[in-house]
Amino acid sequence: MTDLSVLHQHGLTHHQTGPLRTAGHHTAEAVADLVDAHRATAAASALSQIPGFGGRRIALVVDAVDSWRLGAGS
Repeated sequence: MTDLSVLHQHGLTHHQTGPLRTAGHHTAEAVADLVDAHRATAAASALSQIPGFGGRRIALVVDAVDSWRLGAGS
């Protein structure tokens, strides 16, 4: 498993990763799962339910996960 902090290399700051950790998502893989679920059902996704996560912050997380996945070759 890859620590969530790897997403800092892909554009996120502690302001984005902090709420993810507080919500119990401590790995990049866990956040990638959140992004996948969000894409399937955005309005009811766990990602959209994280306190302080509006559209802009969600978009930043999605972009960072996509960038991480490209860099990781997955």
